[in-house]
Amino acid sequence: MRLNPRLAALPSYPTVVLDQKRSALLEAGRRVFDFGTGDPTEPTPEFIRAQVAPAIPDNCRYPTVLGGSAVREAFAGWVARRFGVAINPATQALPSSGSKEAVFHLPLLVVDPQADDRTVVFPDPGYSVYYRGAVLAGGDPFPQRLSGDFKQRVWELSPDVLRRTRLVWINSPHNPTGAVLSRAELRRTWEVCRQYDILLASDECYADTWFDEPPPSILEVAQEGVIAIFSLSKRSGMTGYRTGMIAGDPAWMQRLRELRVNPGLAPQDFVNAAAAAAWSDDGHADERRGLFRQKREVLMSFLERAGLEVVASEASFYLWVRVPSGHTGQSYAERLLEAGIMTNPGSAFAVTDAGDAFVRLALVPDVETCREACAAWAALL
Repeated sequence: MRLNPRLAALPSYPTVVLDQKRSALLEAGRRVFDFGTGDPTEPTPEFIRAQVAPAIPDNCRYPTVLGGSAVREAFAGWVARRFGVAINPATQALPSSGSKEAVFHLPLLVVDPQADDRTVVFPDPGYSVYYRGAVLAGGDPFPQRLSGDFKQRVWELSPDVLRRTRLVWINSPHNPTGAVLSRAELRRTWEVCRQYDILLASDECYADTWFDEPPPSILEVAQEGVIAIFSLSKRSGMTGYRTGMIAGDPAWMQRLRELRVNPGLAPQDFVNAAAAAAWSDDGHADERRGLFRQKREVLMSFLERAGLEVVASEASFYLWVRVPSGHTGQSYAERLLEAGIMTNPGSAFAVTDAGDAFVRLALVPDVETCREACAAWAALL
């Protein structure tokens, strides 16, 4: 069997590993407290689900990459309400099949595998698709190692790296840590990218998952040379719908539209109908955020009592927990499995050693199950 060597060199995808561990626990008759894969258990709101069936015609024809105007206009309305920014839904918005595919395919827009300047910079630890998309596009992946407050400071990269870079990924709120970049930090990042003619890609799929102050968007700072990616997965509980949105610089968005026509990256029209309803309503997002806050408070209270430090978790759907002395993230995640508690070792999100001393908890189980998980965890201490 002859494989693309770039594919063969990639490690197993983190969620595949978690699925295998979950299956093993369930087959052994164990109760599982699943804080691993970030897939919320709260039902998708009924008013969103109700949009799907009526939008399925008798002859369900091919969708277009641009999608209908309704979903783009609904998204532009959300951008205006959420960030106070006007975008043109005709030229600055494209629906995506979730944020993951948009992240994966974006390097194809700028990476020339034969060029010297084919570097793709991304936060490390970070969403593993930044690395995987860069590798499979023939780019030169450059993990920017984060520590301390886990904020990505692109301006600290050397001029030599920046001269070779075609694409910079930033992620705020950040997965896996929950760190948030301020408007000033976003502006400084954008200025560096403009100086070196780098496309700045801002992954903002957790923009509506916050606990104290709503995080800013790169779109509030600038739109020239910028592409931002958003998602309804956590905001609206639509992970299985695979629906998101891409927005930004009109010139780049036109080129992206031309790219996406080739593999036919287009959500179904009935998914876009549900997405339009979701983008048009903020009340359900507020309610979901309140539920996530309750879960977070239960876990934070326990972790503090247990002497376990939560680092940089300002927003997002996750808690980034430093493991006890004598453990790595991998060994502590395995220890927690003894109590049926599934977490992700921090190394699953890193190319460097930046995540080795951490585990990530996704705010998945309901509040009562979080309490029961904390009791099971306490028994291990």
